[in-house]
Amino acid sequence: MIFNKKGYLHFMFKRTLLILLFLLLSMPMLAHGDLTIRIAEKTIEISEDPNNFELYYQRGLLYQQHMEFDYALEDYLKSQFLGNTNKALHYQIAEVHFLTAAYTEALQSIEWYLELDSKDLSAKKLQAQILFQLQSHKKSLEGYRYVIHNMKDIRPEDVLEYCNIILAENNKNYKGALEAVEYGLDQLGPHTISLQLKKLDYLKDSGQTEKVLEQYNYFILEYNRNEFWYYKKAKYLTEINRPHEAFISLKLASVAIEQLNAKFKNMSPVIELKEQIKSLESSINNQKS
Repeated sequence: MIFNKKGYLHFMFKRTLLILLFLLLSMPMLAHGDLTIRIAEKTIEISEDPNNFELYYQRGLLYQQHMEFDYALEDYLKSQFLGNTNKALHYQIAEVHFLTAAYTEALQSIEWYLELDSKDLSAKKLQAQILFQLQSHKKSLEGYRYVIHNMKDIRPEDVLEYCNIILAENNKNYKGALEAVEYGLDQLGPHTISLQLKKLDYLKDSGQTEKVLEQYNYFILEYNRNEFWYYKKAKYLTEINRPHEAFISLKLASVAIEQLNAKFKNMSPVIELKEQIKSLESSINNQKS
């Protein structure tokens, strides 16, 4: 009984000492709090069972969350060396290589994963992202197109990334990029602001003047605080040499400001906007004379 008690106390002392040592070595990382402690605990488990590939994989995931990618990769490779053949390991190795800009190695790992699960959308998306970084834009576009049209939980940032790939493959393909934006709006709803803003950018870049003005009108009608949009529209009208319409839009911006609550009128962005309106009006008047 005494022997067992001593053995237990020795075990607990050793375990506590190892955790304290790990935490001391990890002082700069303690901002991550619980994650650092979990890595320390997993390190203790590994010291007690050093040939357990699952433990190395689990600690690799923790290191990756901790953004310690070199340590994460080391653990993933150790897990693989010890016999881990789970497809998820290939995905994590690919992801770490991608995050550290080792794109050739990332591609090799994700292709191994896709040999085991060719329809996994997360893996196909990562493959497309890797191919994009490797300047293989056509293949990247093909892969991402499949992902976009099969995802159930599409996000605005996915659509925007898809648009970037479309224009990287052909920098004049605004038709394709705008179709992608419209698809995203259909899936996510017409009030997805990031996509509506990107639509405005693409319409401008492709020189579709009347559609640009329609897009400005969309923002003016949809948002209560439309004084800024009236000004932006006026600025664009000035750029395309339509001063009369620009002047009208500036007047409407001024009216919108006058209708604001006194609290909003005195805010610095609105005061600055009033100065910008005056400056643009002056510039238009000078052009007339």
